[in-house]
Amino acid sequence: RGMTRALRASRRALHSEVVLRRRPAANQPVCLSCFEPRPQPLPPRTPAPHEVLCRTVYLSVDPFLRCRFNASTGVDYTQPYALGEPIASAGIGEVLQVGDAVRGLAPGDLVVEPFDSFPWQSVAVLEAAKVQRVPPLLALLLPPSALLGACGQTGLTAWCGLETVGGGRPNGSDVVAVSGAAGAVGSLVGQLCKRRGAAVVGVCGSEAKVDFLQELGFDRALNRHSADLRADLRAALLSVPQADRALGTSRSPQPADITLYWDNVGGAVSDLVIQCMAPRSELLLCGQISTYDAEGDYPPPLPAESAAVVERRRIRRERYTVVKYKHRFAPALAELCALVAAEELRAEETVYDGLDAAPAAFIDMMGGGNTGKAVVRCSELPPPVARAAALRAWLPPALRGRLARSFVTPEALGVG
Repeated sequence: RGMTRALRASRRALHSEVVLRRRPAANQPVCLSCFEPRPQPLPPRTPAPHEVLCRTVYLSVDPFLRCRFNASTGVDYTQPYALGEPIASAGIGEVLQVGDAVRGLAPGDLVVEPFDSFPWQSVAVLEAAKVQRVPPLLALLLPPSALLGACGQTGLTAWCGLETVGGGRPNGSDVVAVSGAAGAVGSLVGQLCKRRGAAVVGVCGSEAKVDFLQELGFDRALNRHSADLRADLRAALLSVPQADRALGTSRSPQPADITLYWDNVGGAVSDLVIQCMAPRSELLLCGQISTYDAEGDYPPPLPAESAAVVERRRIRRERYTVVKYKHRFAPALAELCALVAAEELRAEETVYDGLDAAPAAFIDMMGGGNTGKAVVRCSELPPPVARAAALRAWLPPALRGRLARSFVTPEALGVG
């Protein structure tokens, strides 16, 4: 259906892509030599009837992608990367050309692929059924890149996970611990729990991240590299309001028990947190990033001491995967967009510039180098979207929030 000037210009440019050169060695992390950036002429090919050709604007890097570098992912919701083929993730792009059978999309539209099939290419062909059109109004209300984070898969992971906790919790009687608390999911989980009145203790990887969590309103933030994390955790649990209700025989306050643990990390941090959990408490196993490079079963079995605590205290330890909760995505996205637009939910990002930075961004994220959501900015937003984004600062947050609740409907987001 015609070619835009952007497409004609792209034919004179060079096409960059990042492919899988080799798989990581057994029990070893992904390293730069696993990737191969390479140039190719543009465009890759003309889109088929049900495809779209897009200029890549943003790419997402996420921990769950680590399993795709292996010959087998060990899960049923994503497939391994093929050797010599482009890496893929969630992404945002500008439509350059649409196939003859595609309806509802046109050149110039901004689209998002929200999960794992946007190729790491400067210009890419995607199945039209896998992308969602981004409403033009949205850039007036929130950063488009938030659709890869707080208003996308990351936010859905936090929101839907908390909705699975029984009995209307967490609430003001709960003490919530979050590992990987300064990361994409953990930082949102903590904020959402605070909105529900719970006390929140976050464990993170640096003093700078401790400061960040305190800015978000966490009751206490702990550096996992502390000389005595056990003592720090006990002190944190003594200082939350719930500790005043945990009186010992001496009538002095005792450390509050953790009633909900959101586990993004696993390993030694989780073993320590489990020791402080209350009887019949809940453990949501969202991620185990400390073990992702190791071969073996997922999730890995708990050490004997931690397993004994879980059994003795009847702690409900449940593996959580957001793709099982697609029926909740529509209300979750509408609410998350409204909260981010109103600046009631902080959507922190670590932004890496250029497609060639994507491999380093993934490695940095796996090592905890990011704060909040890690995204790769590959090119500029389309001019109309960029102009709308520039006007966003002139709208008061409260007004943006009201507009989001009125206009950013599930239908508008393509999930209605």
